[in-house]
Amino acid sequence: MQLLNLSFNKLYGTVPEELCQLDDLSNLTLSFNYFTQVGPDCRKLIKRNVLDVRMNCILDQPFQKSKAECAAFFSIKRSCPDEKSMHYLPCNIEDFASRKASSDGEILMPPAPAPSPSYAALERYRKMDLP
Repeated sequence: MQLLNLSFNKLYGTVPEELCQLDDLSNLTLSFNYFTQVGPDCRKLIKRNVLDVRMNCILDQPFQKSKAECAAFFSIKRSCPDEKSMHYLPCNIEDFASRKASSDGEILMPPAPAPSPSYAALERYRKMDLP
């Protein structure tokens, strides 16, 4: 993966190191979210101008949101309707490749496999040679 833009999504917490370890990454945009920390691999990408973390809540980075804006965002309790779903990737390349068409041309989906942990799935795709 070369380009990934996740800006303006109200994402928060620590930037996952797995994102910053993707092979061939030339532009990762995480701007205008509410991230609070970046790890060592992500910091390397920031220094190389590959990772854009402007307008987040990362205290030691330039061009961040104001303390008041970050405080207002974090003062609201955030929850996910199904927090377990946040740990799984909803689809993968094998699912896409195994789709078949019915007699009337409609694409049939195979039964959903057990979900893979999302960051582990990123690791798996990072190592694949995709065209």
